[in-house]
Amino acid sequence: MFEKIANSKHFKKYTDPQSGVVTYVFDNDYVPHTQSFYFTNPSVSDDGRYIWMYCAFPPAGDAGVGRSLGLIDLETDTFTHFPNCMFHDATPLVDTETAIVYYTDGQGMWKKTPDMQPPELIAPYPKEMRCHGALRKIATHLTYGPGKKKVCFDACVGPMHAVIGDIDMETGEYREWYKYTEHFHNHAQLNPVKPDVMLFAQEEYADLFTSEMHWITEDENGKLNRLWTMKYGEEPKKITPLFKEARHEWWSADGEIVYYVDWDNGTISYDTRTGELKVIDPNGTWHAHSSKDDKYFVADENEIDGTKWYRGCLSRVHFFNAETGKAVNIVSENPALFTREKQSRYHTDPHPQFVVGDTAVAFTATVTGKVSFAITEVKQLVEKTKR
Repeated sequence: MFEKIANSKHFKKYTDPQSGVVTYVFDNDYVPHTQSFYFTNPSVSDDGRYIWMYCAFPPAGDAGVGRSLGLIDLETDTFTHFPNCMFHDATPLVDTETAIVYYTDGQGMWKKTPDMQPPELIAPYPKEMRCHGALRKIATHLTYGPGKKKVCFDACVGPMHAVIGDIDMETGEYREWYKYTEHFHNHAQLNPVKPDVMLFAQEEYADLFTSEMHWITEDENGKLNRLWTMKYGEEPKKITPLFKEARHEWWSADGEIVYYVDWDNGTISYDTRTGELKVIDPNGTWHAHSSKDDKYFVADENEIDGTKWYRGCLSRVHFFNAETGKAVNIVSENPALFTREKQSRYHTDPHPQFVVGDTAVAFTATVTGKVSFAITEVKQLVEKTKR
């Protein structure tokens, strides 16, 4: 795959001046703004042929609605933009075996094949669920359950309600698991191995009428009530974090570990079998992702220059080898292309993710002076962090 990327007219080679890590950054005159998918949703087919990405045309749209899909076919070295595939939030999900992408908008869940066929609405949002309130979005980011038979949804309805459940991929049926009416919950993710098990998060939100912020609640020890798991038909169960913070969670590939990040203490694991909590990657993190064998981790960082976070700030992307305890920067500095006064509207965090059987890392870079999809080979990262 990387030989094709190196020779592609759609990528520019970038070598980090501090670490020497080589990254290939998407470059296209037609689309001024591209991004990798959200870190829980790998966007490259397993055979390395197809690369999906978010596309935006500033100043139109924002992170909630207005972005659309683009596709690189490395076999033909072609890029295609699909303006008819506009999605909400970070919902696009690729079946990495077939390169078919699924996403939601206000109508329901759509299916798009990696060709010129139009998208197909395969799961309309049911009328009976609209009684919960005006629909703002169906999902934060779609994720698969076992066998890819179902995906989760966490619909945002009314002023702050959240309806959490799953969608049957064959029938398009929506099944409601739980409804929250007192505090906003989202980031739902089905367990990849265990049926009818879900991970989700309590989230901060702005009141639609007053714009007042409602922050994630804390327990009696000042720890965030962020992390929750649930089995269908049962009450949600809270995971108490190791320290105060807990953000941007995900399942391990075997479905036994919940990983999350702590701004100050790094990537932390929670073993659902034993309840053990431990620090994995001690480097301060923002978002992170794990390889299927849990040997390697990638993460992004902010506030690396002491400047308080804002959307579109200076950032860094690093790789952590859990076998050796060593780390290397993939991109030591992702320049800030936005200011605190005029922040990014498109959720331009790097969001690194392992793709193509953990042989590559996809993320969003700003090293070429614009927001762009980027990809780097894992082999060099392992070599730079070996004993």
